[in-house]
Amino acid sequence: MSAATCRLQIIFFDTVPNPEQTHSALLNYEGITMAALARSDEHSNKAAMWTRDPMGCLPTGRLAIDVDSQITRALAIAPITEKLGGVAYLCEGTTPLQPEFAVGETFAGTLQLCCFQRRAGLTSAQLQQYWLEEHTDIALNTQNTLGYRQNLVTSSGEPHFDGIVEEYFPPEASQSMSAFFADGNNEARMWEHIEQLTKSSERFLDLDRSEVVHLSDKRIV
Repeated sequence: MSAATCRLQIIFFDTVPNPEQTHSALLNYEGITMAALARSDEHSNKAAMWTRDPMGCLPTGRLAIDVDSQITRALAIAPITEKLGGVAYLCEGTTPLQPEFAVGETFAGTLQLCCFQRRAGLTSAQLQQYWLEEHTDIALNTQNTLGYRQNLVTSSGEPHFDGIVEEYFPPEASQSMSAFFADGNNEARMWEHIEQLTKSSERFLDLDRSEVVHLSDKRIV
């Protein structure tokens, strides 16, 4: 498991600010090492087949901020969250696979954002073991993933989530199951990957309490 980073995830459930508004709001805060704003647009809507909304609270966007540990909580309760109109989730974040896009660039594919609640009866230690350690290689080996960030929520806004997953996929995965599950043109292998991923995921997350949406992500800082 990679070293943990202090992260603030601001999840939007209504209007999402534009990149210029977001960048302006972040200028007053020191210690930010990375910030990326994801929004729904014509490009990300091509991946609508992957949307899941069992809880009825589908995110419309997200602002990911990697920050110095000393200012994480201060930033979460600062006016920035209220000003931008989102909900703050403090996280311990890991990055098993760094997505490649520079400041000012929009990722060429889509960001799959999954906000989930843990499976009933699972302890915090089990959640970390199953998700952050045992599941990571399975997720990377069964999907055509170009970036993978895991965020263990330590202080949740409402709606409540225990984890936030950011997975980056190439454009062709938006409308193709075979491109998504990294199997080439081997349908049998594709279904093996789906079975492996689902079995591993169900060990730690509740699929009926998991929101999934694809967004376009732009690096701001």
